[in-house]
This record gives sequence, structure tokens and C-alpha cells, in this order.
Amino acid sequence: MESFVFIENAYYDEKLASFYDRMYPDVSETELSVGFISALTPAGGRILELGVGTGRVALPLAEQGFRVHGIDGSPAMLEELRKRDPQGQVTAVLGDFTKDRFGKDSSGSDFDVVTIVLNTFFTAVTKEQQIGCLTRVREQLAPEGRFVLDAFDPAPFHAMGEPKLSMRHLDEKSVMLDTYLIDRSRQLLIGNHTILDGGPPATTQHVLRYAFPYELDLLAELAGLRLVERFGGWRREPYTAASPRHVSVYEISAGSGTTESAPPS
Repeated sequence: MESFVFIENAYYDEKLASFYDRMYPDVSETELSVGFISALTPAGGRILELGVGTGRVALPLAEQGFRVHGIDGSPAMLEELRKRDPQGQVTAVLGDFTKDRFGKDSSGSDFDVVTIVLNTFFTAVTKEQQIGCLTRVREQLAPEGRFVLDAFDPAPFHAMGEPKLSMRHLDEKSVMLDTYLIDRSRQLLIGNHTILDGGPPATTQHVLRYAFPYELDLLAELAGLRLVERFGGWRREPYTAASPRHVSVYEISAGSGTTESAPPS
């Protein structure tokens, strides 16, 4: 398709935030991700989730005794988190994870694990924003810490020649229609999500700048991170050419400094 002109990426509004957990109903995947992340974190350790959303991953980690922090760009999603977590077990702030540092936690320490799940990294819609996110990760990661990134492999989407339409059943009265378009020239996946629940249809557009795994590794290197291991999912299955997604684990590169990394001129 021809190059697509889009407005700045939309954040989840109140209606979409209220349906978010029903968009991803597979509780087993959440449990697996929580188990994977907790296995990398020392007892009582510090975790930062980028794009913390409604806390579907962050809250179970906090309930295991970890000190969990989060950052998200959507006030509506953070409000849903507050409803689920009235005791404030997760410390969450409103911000842009491509620009903003959460800062050190209350103990004055960096984070043992920083994580970003469910393709959220791709909501950074330019290469520069993605490098900015990875640089913020490196700045906040403890020296022996790990960064965990969960994302789809974009090969099937990159090959799409026509728009794709799908439908999700949200509950007995609601469905979501998803339409996806691809702009290969900028590696953009443009999704329009329309909720039909008996009221006026509500449509939200989201744009993802997808990146192939080897490209993510290069961006990470520019930000001062290096790949440690890559799996085909939260079960630590091998990553192969047929894997639909990957869970990649990074650490701070040897000799990495604390200044902003940038591509060579």
C-alpha cells in the first residue's frame, strides 16, 4: 500500500481501557509471563514495567512481594489499574516511556528487571523513539539487571498485501472489529478497533512501528544493551523461523556509559 499519513499515536481512552482485559482473555499467558519475570528477579527485588496498563502483569508480581513500578501514557488505563489495586501495591505514574525516566525506587536503587510486554514496545512509532525507550531502560537498569521484551514476529504482517479484518468476542453483548493495514516503507501496522456494544460505535486507531528481532538487537546495541537469550514464548521454548512471537532478554553491554546513545552519523 502507499505511504500512510497518521496522527500521533492514540492512547487507550476510557471505553477501550474498560474492555482491555477482555481483549486479551488468555489468563495462562499472563501467568506464564509473571512466572518468567519473577524467575529473573531476586526475592523482594525491584521491577519496572513500561506500559503497565491495567496491571494484569504488574499486580500479580507485586502480590509475590516484589517492589513493582510502572509507567503508562494513558490516564484511563492507570485509572483501571487503581480500581484493581486500591491498596497501591504497584507504584504507577503517567508518562512517556520513550522520554521519561521513572527514576530510582524508594530505596534509591535501580531496577533488577525492566519489562515491556504484549507488543507495547512497538507503540514507539519511529526508530528514534524506540532507541529513546531502550536508552531509558539502560539508564534505569541495575548493573546485573535484565530487560525483558515480548513482541510478535512481524514477518506475516510485513507480507500482507491487503487490509485484514478480524473480530473479537468481548462479552455476551459486545464485539470488537479490528482492521489492519500495513505501510511497509515505514514498517507501520495501522489498526482500527471498533467496539459494538449496543451504543454508538467507538473507533480508536493505533499505530505500531514493528521491528524484526535482528533489528531490535541492533537498536539495543545503540542504546547500550546486548541480547542475552531469546525464546519463542514465555515457556522458554526455542525461537525458530516459525515462531509467531519472541521473548528477548537483554543486559547492559560491557563498557556502556550513562550518556544518550545515538546512531553514528
